[in-house]
Amino acid sequence: MKVLKFGGKSLSNGGPIGSVINIIKKEASAAAIAVVVSARGQSTDMLLDLYAKAVKGEDFEQELSGFMNLQHIHGIDLDPYYEELKVVLQALRLIGEESVRTRDKVLAFGEVISAQTVAGILRKEGLEAVFADARKLINVTVDSNETTVDFLSSEKNTKAFFQSLKPNQIPVITGFIASDSEGKTVTLGRNGSNYTATLIASFIKATEVQNWTDVDGVYTASPKYVKSAQRIPHLSYREANELANFGANVLHSKTILPLMESGIPLRVFNSFAPESEGTLIDEKGAGKGIKAVSTIEEVSLVSLEGRGLLGKVGIDARIFSALSSRSISVRLISQASSERGIGFVVNKEDAATAQEVLSAEFHDELLSGDISRIQIDSDKAIIAIVGRHNYALEKAIYGLRRNRIWMYLISNSINGEHISLVVDNKSLKKAVNVVHNQVFGAIKTLNLFAFGKGTVGGKLLDQIIETGDEVVKRRNLKINIVGVADSKKMIFNEDGLGSNWKQELGHSQEERDFGVIIHRLKESGLENIVVADNTSSQELTEQYPEIVNSGFDIVASNKKANSISYDFYQSLRNNLKKRGKLFYYETNVGAGLPLIDTIKHLHNSADKIKRIRGVFSGSLSYIFNNYSVEDKAFSTVLAEAKEKGLTEPDPREDLSGTDVARKLIILAREIGLQSELEDVSIESLVPEFASNAKDYSEFLSKIEEIDAYFAQIKSSLKVNEVLRFTGDLEVDENKLTVSLVKADKNSPLGSIKNADSIFEIFTESYGTQPIVIQGAGAGAEVTARGVYSDLLRIGGQY
Repeated sequence: MKVLKFGGKSLSNGGPIGSVINIIKKEASAAAIAVVVSARGQSTDMLLDLYAKAVKGEDFEQELSGFMNLQHIHGIDLDPYYEELKVVLQALRLIGEESVRTRDKVLAFGEVISAQTVAGILRKEGLEAVFADARKLINVTVDSNETTVDFLSSEKNTKAFFQSLKPNQIPVITGFIASDSEGKTVTLGRNGSNYTATLIASFIKATEVQNWTDVDGVYTASPKYVKSAQRIPHLSYREANELANFGANVLHSKTILPLMESGIPLRVFNSFAPESEGTLIDEKGAGKGIKAVSTIEEVSLVSLEGRGLLGKVGIDARIFSALSSRSISVRLISQASSERGIGFVVNKEDAATAQEVLSAEFHDELLSGDISRIQIDSDKAIIAIVGRHNYALEKAIYGLRRNRIWMYLISNSINGEHISLVVDNKSLKKAVNVVHNQVFGAIKTLNLFAFGKGTVGGKLLDQIIETGDEVVKRRNLKINIVGVADSKKMIFNEDGLGSNWKQELGHSQEERDFGVIIHRLKESGLENIVVADNTSSQELTEQYPEIVNSGFDIVASNKKANSISYDFYQSLRNNLKKRGKLFYYETNVGAGLPLIDTIKHLHNSADKIKRIRGVFSGSLSYIFNNYSVEDKAFSTVLAEAKEKGLTEPDPREDLSGTDVARKLIILAREIGLQSELEDVSIESLVPEFASNAKDYSEFLSKIEEIDAYFAQIKSSLKVNEVLRFTGDLEVDENKLTVSLVKADKNSPLGSIKNADSIFEIFTESYGTQPIVIQGAGAGAEVTARGVYSDLLRIGGQY
């Protein structure tokens, strides 16, 4: 015989209860079955409200009618229960006294009505269904509000009842309720209906128990927190029991124990998707390995500290004895022989009582100073890694530290069945995602907030969206764009933005506010947050320390953070090191070329870099590559570059040489020089006579003189020479120069084409033969691709 248990949501009106009836009919056609039911839908909560109103002397008629209307199914007579419940509530209103037993009597109506309803529907469908009140089967004793099943009498009652059944009869049994020695109603607590089902199954030696719920089975983590959680096909009793002890809602330890003792398998199914395979729980399980990451919310950490704890015998016994006197259960405990402290975890609602009883127990030690304090840290949560593990603890700790999540207590079980970590309750969502992804090697997620929607910023977001599936497939990494901000507006969506992000940003009514953005990111519970800066804003770069202190990594094409004052530059790096955060900025020099990384490797390898020289600006490269060899006016080539999107909106920013100087400063600092922007000798390409132009339009008003100015420079070129605007860092002399130079057409500098950049790196090891890095040095596409590459590098660190 199989025992089928159905939860409250599965028995809700309409489609859910219809699906339950179909499941029962199908199972009954194949084998003998018994059915155990919970109260339907929200019945238990409604009954609790009715009870509360009654004992307060308030009117409950309207709520009672609402409760009975929810139970109503055509053809099922529930009037007797309505009248009986009404009488009980009226009596409570007259007495006005709360009582656990009377509350249980009221709650029992939920299960009784549910079982009568299911039995009635089955009979209408032609099945031989009979109602069975579990209070006549399961007997319990209650001591200090602790309910204990009387197994001998309960087994005797249950066997006698099943022996009395006729062939083909299907008992529909109330879950959750039992009776004490006086025949009074007692509820079995959380997951009580599951406990009823497994008790009955163990008494009658059932072949299996089926627990029909509203989920597809037991998951590797709560889908409430972890969207990537997967159904677990197979668990052992021991693993299921560990999960139950650590908060898995679909399981409870007391429901597993009867099955462990009798060897009866349990299958967890979804009545809303009966075709799903569910989860099988039996003695064997599916072998070693991590099975799940479970959580317990709202616990408190209790700690005792003091010199009197060091090496003193009997302290633990006194703690447990004091707590036991008030029925307080300890979930975790941690103590090292070298420590002067003991820490343990209790339910949050027990924390104040625990402090009270421990203060009384250790009154003398507190007075003498042997114990300095008894401290309560509330709003904590437990994350438990269940299953035999290889390096699971190390992986979890690494991920949590990368996300700046503090662990207050770590407990690793002796048998290796579970690891428990205590964290702040407010960090639970982020923490459980981090731990789940670390220990399961699941798809890692970077949550990206992007500042800047312009040519580079916009291209980056489009590239991420277009190639997202491929990155998941090849790198097991998902980049989730959670927000975008331009100079005026912002949008934010934890679930991620799609290809219509531009339209959403355009229609947004929310003003851009850096403080609000950081606050939302911190409060979101998202893990692995990266901020991308594809603006030219110095104001934003000055906020980098706040970004780092908030626990976020940074990728940036914005050069300002690396080229403003050296004090800021060094302080930022110290902060990054202190916080363990990453800042990648390969595109600061050379767009998508692997320049900065190469220089870092050379410098760190102790090969002394003597000189770095090259064409640093892709836009100026394009201008002089073309102007040097074509019979065109300088203004014509400049306009072409602007039209191709190679220059800044105001090309004077390129012509000023400041951008090249910033890049030179960045490279100088990468090899240890403490250079400032004012240390760079800059030859501006904006002629002095046009330097006072208020805007670009006024600059263009002098275009004839500007063309004549550059024509005179060009006329001095030899046949084999071209113009190149270069940056030059001579390390030993600490000399930084940005200038327009003449180069031989056949030299590396003179032979570049289009908008290419070129960098010659002279080192002590390579002598007079430089390392040459050459390629596209400008353009939104290649720059965005370089920022994307930095994002992928960060993803590889998690």
